[in-house]
Amino acid sequence: MVDFSLTPEQEQLIEETRALALKHIIPIAGKLDHAGDDHFDFGPVQVLAGNNLLTPNVPREFGGRGLNHLATSLVAEELGAACAGVATVMLANMHAATPIILAGSPKQKQTFLPLLTASRPNLAALALTEPEAGSDVVAMSTVAVEKDGLWEISGEKEFVINGGIASFTTLFAMTDSRKDKAGMVAVIIPQDAPGFKVGAVRNKMGIRYARTTRLLFNQTPVPVDLAIGPKGTAYLFLMQTFDRGRAISGAVGVGIARAAYEFALEFSKQRHQFGRPIFSHQAVSFALAEMATRIESARLMVWKACWLIDHDLDYTMASSMAKIAGSQVAQYATAQAMDICGGRGYLKDFPLEKYLRDARALSLLEGTNHIQKAVIASQL
Repeated sequence: MVDFSLTPEQEQLIEETRALALKHIIPIAGKLDHAGDDHFDFGPVQVLAGNNLLTPNVPREFGGRGLNHLATSLVAEELGAACAGVATVMLANMHAATPIILAGSPKQKQTFLPLLTASRPNLAALALTEPEAGSDVVAMSTVAVEKDGLWEISGEKEFVINGGIASFTTLFAMTDSRKDKAGMVAVIIPQDAPGFKVGAVRNKMGIRYARTTRLLFNQTPVPVDLAIGPKGTAYLFLMQTFDRGRAISGAVGVGIARAAYEFALEFSKQRHQFGRPIFSHQAVSFALAEMATRIESARLMVWKACWLIDHDLDYTMASSMAKIAGSQVAQYATAQAMDICGGRGYLKDFPLEKYLRDARALSLLEGTNHIQKAVIASQL
């Protein structure tokens, strides 16, 4: 039987996250955006860490809240509505933690997962994309050579969120030149590892709070016991990490769309033209009705994908659909809201232009929407 009601615990989680965002994140979202990638303010992540929401998918046995994916999507929507950059930092922590949760050794879990649930914020990063390897992950040129009980890592990683400020980095590399899925390895690299350098900071159009850098590795030694999972399995749990993360990314898009919609709705009821609120004009009210419908549709797709993940059912297609739906509704709603608000929506001191810039990133993250359509097509 289908049940769309939330539990009292889930309702309380929404209220808790919304209250934190209203008090600590929304008032400074513009400031965080203006500071950009060159400066990282630990204040917002300190708030999340203090409430154990910085990496909410870490199991309780390692100090986390152990939230399932549906509950996590509720948190992601609220943070997306407050500041998508903050939500992206949380997603990056989850991405770095998920391979360890899925395939890490007991020692790896005991060592690294509690870092992400401490009241003092620790960030983590996932290093996968390269200058010449994006969606085609097996084309990566970063290599891992096993030698004398170590993996030596050499190469460059690009567009690493939380890069340079993470306590550890979960990195994927190839063990040989055959570019075969079975040759992929995942390793955990501590922040102070030799031969590990932070490259250029990437200044982005949107989600600017989420610090994004290039990372450089020059024969960086990593103990073999920091390799995640048995040999030949890294590609499998990388795909599981992405499939799970895409649904949560969709929730961030729903949050951005909701924030833009609520802003435009309130504006339309306060703004008068031709002697009455512009909401009373059908062109405006119908646009808002369409926005509300698309937001609700995307949210339900996110919830379905998360429900499938939480019930250990086939979720690959649903997660890709949820990611597409969330990113598309974010871009649609922010553009429509700007049209409703007119020239004021285009001003820097109005939040709509930030919403619009943040929304644009979502069709690129977690695998582009073109890749999501390829995933969906492969399941048909």
